[in-house]
Amino acid sequence: MRPRPVRYILVTDGSSDACLLHPIRWLMASMGWVEVEGQWADLRVVPDVGRGLVARLRTALNHYSGELLFIHRDAEADPLEHRLEEIRAAISTLGSSIPHVCVVPVRMTEAWLIHDEAAIRTASGKPRGNARLNLPPIKKIEELANPKSTLRDALLTASEATGRIRKRKLRDFGSMRSRVAELIEDYAPLRALKAFDHFERELRGILESM
Repeated sequence: MRPRPVRYILVTDGSSDACLLHPIRWLMASMGWVEVEGQWADLRVVPDVGRGLVARLRTALNHYSGELLFIHRDAEADPLEHRLEEIRAAISTLGSSIPHVCVVPVRMTEAWLIHDEAAIRTASGKPRGNARLNLPPIKKIEELANPKSTLRDALLTASEATGRIRKRKLRDFGSMRSRVAELIEDYAPLRALKAFDHFERELRGILESM
């Protein structure tokens, strides 16, 4: 039986993490859920959100509607398990009954965007370029201290730009990052990563219960 349509909300650390809508959509489609409507909870337009995860979640649930909640937190310097506990504690504090899924890249969102060389080259504006990008092996991604820097350097190198054009490309990093996420057609390689594997297993369990 074909899964029914579903609406979901994504709550993130910041606006740049809205690009996580793309791996979420890909993963749901891989499980047969193709009729989905995803919303990023843009809390920048909401006054007096308050500080902390509980405040952000409360505000998002008050202003956005959906049947499924994705909660993003970057692991940063903390272990994956610490962030998962933080999210679960926040949900418990709210007393919310909406099904939720933890989205915790190690160490940050960009870690899930640096496995696709073709997407990086295209987003840089040089799809047929041949500059060496020195991207890390997939199994080493979670060991990177700063995936954002790795992605930024790869995009700049792939662009083969110099001088003022390179400076403009650096200013455009945010839009290029979003474009990489959009261009990636296959997030399956990320299954080699502990954080993505946990994300997929948790999502599968929630969708099966729905």
